[in-house]
Amino acid sequence: MYCRNCGKTIDDKAVICPNCGVPQAEQKKPVNGFGVAGFIIGLLSIWLGYILFCIPPVIGIILSGIGCTMKAKCSANGLAVAGLVLSIVTLLLYGFLWLLLLWVIGSGATA
Repeated sequence: MYCRNCGKTIDDKAVICPNCGVPQAEQKKPVNGFGVAGFIIGLLSIWLGYILFCIPPVIGIILSGIGCTMKAKCSANGLAVAGLVLSIVTLLLYGFLWLLLLWVIGSGATA
């Protein structure tokens, strides 16, 4: 890496230039795309869980899980955790509702 002031070669992890003393800007981490996608799918699964069974929450869990493993490399990791929580809660909720629906339909057919 090169100093942004004097242009001399410096260490990639240098906070300030050892030659001129100018602080170096920190490298911004890329946004955690899997975490954002998992959060969006988690939100959508709240409304789509009853239509598409439990497919959206499972996709949200997978994407958010991948996003949670990328904490060190990316920013916006809170969305990955929020997407994981939303997806798990939605999966449990709609899974329970589908089982309840199947139980009611099954018990109604035998009566």
